[in-house]
Amino acid sequence: MLFMVLGGVSAGNTCLAQNYTAQFNTNCQEAYTHILSLQVQKGQALLAEEKQKNPENVLPYLLENYADLFTIFIQEQAVDLERLEPNKEKRLRKIKKLNKNSPYYQYAQAEIHLQWAIARLKFEQYFKAFTEVRKAYKLLADNQRRFPDFYPNLKSLGIIHALVGTIPDQFQWGIKLLGLQGNIKQGMEEIEQFLDASAQNDYLFYDEAILIYTFFLIYLENNPDAAWQVAENLPTQNNLLNTFVAADIAMRTSKNNTAIELLKNRPKGNEFLDFYLADFFLGATKLQRLDKDADEALLVFVNNFKGKSYLKSAYQQLAWHQLLQGNTEQYHYYMQQCLVNGSTLIDADRQANKTAKSKTVPNITLLKARLLFDGAYFSKADELLQNFKTIDFKTPLQKLEFNYRYARIKEGLGEMELAISYYQQTMEQAINLENASYFAPKSCLQLGKIYEAQNKPTQARQFYKQCLQYKNYEYKNSMDQQAKAGLGRLAGKK
Repeated sequence: MLFMVLGGVSAGNTCLAQNYTAQFNTNCQEAYTHILSLQVQKGQALLAEEKQKNPENVLPYLLENYADLFTIFIQEQAVDLERLEPNKEKRLRKIKKLNKNSPYYQYAQAEIHLQWAIARLKFEQYFKAFTEVRKAYKLLADNQRRFPDFYPNLKSLGIIHALVGTIPDQFQWGIKLLGLQGNIKQGMEEIEQFLDASAQNDYLFYDEAILIYTFFLIYLENNPDAAWQVAENLPTQNNLLNTFVAADIAMRTSKNNTAIELLKNRPKGNEFLDFYLADFFLGATKLQRLDKDADEALLVFVNNFKGKSYLKSAYQQLAWHQLLQGNTEQYHYYMQQCLVNGSTLIDADRQANKTAKSKTVPNITLLKARLLFDGAYFSKADELLQNFKTIDFKTPLQKLEFNYRYARIKEGLGEMELAISYYQQTMEQAINLENASYFAPKSCLQLGKIYEAQNKPTQARQFYKQCLQYKNYEYKNSMDQQAKAGLGRLAGKK
């Protein structure tokens, strides 16, 4: 059996604490691969076999925690959280039987705490989640001090450091509790160090690190080309998680058709976790292409998903689909379902819920423009709006939205001067509107990105800061995170 980077910091060693070891043998390697492809039961069966054959090996207890995390995070069942939570302390007790001189002694404990922090966020257990992160960080920081050549530390420290500077204002109390400092540059460098070291040492945790790195490239670094370069090379055959990540990055890098094909042809079968979120995104991407059958995948999602995230957004998109087919009655039916189902934990659901409460019906032209833009069909969206002017729309909010949509489309087409002009008009119009939605702060954010790309840090910084000043609007958490990430990238630039 092949052992990797075990008790010492070089491949081939084994950590001994009396009879307890940390062995990444064939069973553990294959179990990890299955779990990260969302074939959780296959992975768990291999870990059960490993525990029976090698009861002194503690690594299966860490890997089992991955299976619990994916089950809780993807399926969003409170009953799963309650049922699986006792496993945490049992696993920690097993891992603590390792020799304290093993780099895995603190690392494995930290990973379990960090994973449970992620799981708790799904159920708004914020204080417990931040407490778990604090425990993880202290263990990782000490482990890095003691074992500076043990590169898996950097994977997890990098995640924490990269995210700490972009936490929305409503969770800043958590950062104070943690007493953490960090920035995107530091976090990305740490993850890159791990990836480089992994290429030479074949670390087990490479697969998860490359997925995290891909998301950070697009969400924190604002580097979609680099993100897609990584995502398009992810092995997707028989790997549901990689397929979903590749599709998500494709959606966010103007490759909507590619995203649709990935989601349509994703791995399926009883061996995989139920992953109905993929149906939601398939329906959403097809709606952005204005496909007549976009509602089919959305209905699969709302009829089968037992969690709460994205339900309101899905019902809103079902309503949009009906409106585009000329069925106003069904539009109102689905918007009522939007009100009574799901939660408002994520930005997309908050926006959908706010729209449902307002009982307003979107202008069909502007709705089509929005969907086409979101799918990166910029020329079609431009063709749709080019014969319209602001005065052609009835309400002040529709006039505002027209300028905003046209700005987004012109930016997508690379016509930056026109985009800047329309973004500025949007911001000016919004000043006198009591309910200006998210159009003004999003205009600020996009202007920041445009000026950053043009290497004009002073102007970019100005608009990122202005974006952060807006209060109480849809998508605020995600926009604040992007604005803070932008300011972090610009730190020190003149």
